[in-house]
Amino acid sequence: MTALYIILGIIAFFFLLFSIPLHVSFDYREYVYLTVRWLFVKIKILPIEEKEKKPKKEKKPKKEKPPKEEKPKEKSSGENPILSMVKAKGFDGMMEIIRNLGKALGGMFRRIFKAFTIENFDINITVGKGDAAKTAIEYGKTCNTVFPVCGLVCSTMKVRTYNVEINPDFLANSSDGEFSTKFYLVPRKLINAIIIVAFELVFKVVLKLLLGNKKKTDKNESTQQGGQNAEAVH
Repeated sequence: MTALYIILGIIAFFFLLFSIPLHVSFDYREYVYLTVRWLFVKIKILPIEEKEKKPKKEKKPKKEKPPKEEKPKEKSSGENPILSMVKAKGFDGMMEIIRNLGKALGGMFRRIFKAFTIENFDINITVGKGDAAKTAIEYGKTCNTVFPVCGLVCSTMKVRTYNVEINPDFLANSSDGEFSTKFYLVPRKLINAIIIVAFELVFKVVLKLLLGNKKKTDKNESTQQGGQNAEAVH
């Protein structure tokens, strides 16, 4: 009985531990600022602070070798969304983050985001291109990108405070924007959502592929048998 009580106590401890919300603060003002807080622990993830480099010792000059011909590097077809968030800078960087958010919310992992609760969601954008016609076109494109993503956010996650403003500035020569949000998630709910998505992935994708391959093989075998029967008749 003592061992059973110990096991039940351990299970209850981890259940309570994973029921404590994890708070995340995300701010975009020219650069990305990301802070995570859980219980009394607060961790600043972004921006990544570069450590001061120690001065290197001077080395003796070596004989110069003829430079090798460098092959042009091929550009990757798609960049990791997390990496693009780290590299994000300026108005274009903020729009890239919003696009990646929309892709994530509209995909298979939408169920995972239901475990998130947004305390506040603020976007403030000023569109300016130095020309009235170009500003109007860019304003339309920005609205067409931002508002559908905001609709997905509100329909997928619990949102307590929501504010989105997009204004054209026909006198400004460049666009500017700020994006900030604070949300929290319960690790226990997140783990449950990940398990459900994993099962859905197995049953909807893997089994479908297996059944499709089986049907193809059965079809090929039936066609081969039909050909052999036809040859036997002749």
